[in-house]
Amino acid sequence: MKMFKGRGKLSSYMLAAAVTFIWSITFVATKYLLGYLSPGEILLYRVAVAYVIFVAADPHRLPPLDLMTELKIAAAGFLGITLYFLCENTALSFSTASNVALLCSTAPLLTGVVSHIFTSSEKMSRRFVLGSVFCLIGIFFIIFNGRFVLKLNPLGDMIALLAALTFAGYSVVIRDVKCDYTPAQIARKMLFYTLISLLLLTLTPVVRLHPSQLMRPAVAGNILFLGLFASAFCTWGWNIVIWNLGAVKANNLIYLTPPITMLFSALILDERITLFAVAGGLLILAGVYISQKIH
Repeated sequence: MKMFKGRGKLSSYMLAAAVTFIWSITFVATKYLLGYLSPGEILLYRVAVAYVIFVAADPHRLPPLDLMTELKIAAAGFLGITLYFLCENTALSFSTASNVALLCSTAPLLTGVVSHIFTSSEKMSRRFVLGSVFCLIGIFFIIFNGRFVLKLNPLGDMIALLAALTFAGYSVVIRDVKCDYTPAQIARKMLFYTLISLLLLTLTPVVRLHPSQLMRPAVAGNILFLGLFASAFCTWGWNIVIWNLGAVKANNLIYLTPPITMLFSALILDERITLFAVAGGLLILAGVYISQKIH
């Protein structure tokens, strides 16, 4: 595979830090956009922007290499972009940006479970199990907080957990994609299959369109930010991180997302950071930290 393996783990960790920082802000940007656009519509626009960027950068046709590789790339796009962001955006319709970010941060633990079941190279350890216990207690705190303190619908919390599970599936699938495409070309193909699935969903109630809202400068600006950085750059970057570090180690870095998201949510969206949210968040972060060393 044509990528920069061999440039050292430091480059991968720096790239992972940049991606997780951007992802932290996307929860806030998406929460704002939900005031004007539907969850599926936000995803359609940002994926379209990202795909156009990749095609403009390299307009050459990308013929299929073989059926299995195409199926893996299509599955990665469907799990890691279509399903993940539909679930994330929908969860944000019911819950706060902080809650959704915290619950989506369970993706590393779920990745470990999926990897343990479906692969032979990344298995769970006692540290992983102990970290999972911490994380599950933290999840309970978040859901309890939403139901009884903030009076939120716990449906959003459940959908956020489903998003984390789909991201775990994507991580395991994309890890095993081995071909002569560059990381940018694989990201472009993922976005192509995602765009096809979303265009088909416009024929259903899942993706409802309100294109007139794009005339609002703030709405258009947030869509461009999500398309350029969150979809184009992050899809390209995170694939590289997974290939260089492995699915479980890479996704463990997602624990950086919740505290950044809570900070931006408080500063921009005026969301309250309650003691329950802080306690649950700290438990989740502790659980992911403990489970980082899986061997």
